[in-house]
Amino acid sequence: MSIVVDIDELADALRRHPTAYLLLSGEERPHVGEVLVSMREDVLVVERPGRTASRTVPDRPHVTLLLPPAEAGGYSLIVDGEAALVGEELRIEPSHAVLHRRPREGSPPSATGCGNDCQPLP
Repeated sequence: MSIVVDIDELADALRRHPTAYLLLSGEERPHVGEVLVSMREDVLVVERPGRTASRTVPDRPHVTLLLPPAEAGGYSLIVDGEAALVGEELRIEPSHAVLHRRPREGSPPSATGCGNDCQPLP
């Protein structure tokens, strides 16, 4: 389930999720790596993205950032976007974002209608 990104809300959500993983469509298999991500204006910026990203992003620019919850039972932030290498940075133009977790006993109904406990960015 994806929710259209509101850039202002995405910047706030990033501050609540201190760890980020970049998911790439690798050459032989998917690739996942921990990255440092920040936001500049309406673009997500990954500094020094690594060899695999530098090699694969030009041909496969669609990427996902997964930011796990800071607290047990919290929501993961999942951001999809299109990436481009610019010097030592990977710049990602976000296209969709969702706060996601599997349903728990007593979870409120999803505000988005997905089968899990998906919520639009607050």
